[in-house]
Amino acid sequence: MASRTIFDPIALLRLTPTITSSFSLWYCVDQYLFFNNFTTPANRQKGSEILPLYWKSLLGPGLGVIFSLYGITIGSAVANLYLGPPATSSRLYGIGACFAAAHFTFVPIVSKIIKAIAEDESKGQSWKDQKKWLKVHAIRSVIVDLPGWVCFLTAALQLVTV
Repeated sequence: MASRTIFDPIALLRLTPTITSSFSLWYCVDQYLFFNNFTTPANRQKGSEILPLYWKSLLGPGLGVIFSLYGITIGSAVANLYLGPPATSSRLYGIGACFAAAHFTFVPIVSKIIKAIAEDESKGQSWKDQKKWLKVHAIRSVIVDLPGWVCFLTAALQLVTV
């Protein structure tokens, strides 16, 4: 059996929600930076041509990334709740898990917008739908993803021993 001085699985579990929510938050930022390029005046025409096909090809792999990251985040946060860190950290893991799960409450809104883009419902004006998605995405990132990350980071920092 490995020594906990070399590898501590509990320490890894304590850090996992922070790590995966960091990846999720970076993915949010990356999506915003990338997709915003299609909505700038100089790129709107080309963006509207590219966006429907791009969303169709991105959706499967993108959902895989999202479900993996948020699944691991929520699962590891719940595991931390059951392993009983100190009360304050435990509360933060619970609150962070709720924020991570709340990411999916936006599905009804974003799925309609993504469908409109992928099916080019605006007939060559997909950049307008993309702009709507970016607005919802930014709101979700700020009111759900960022606070969840802060909860996990704070919980992990409270448990760090030097």
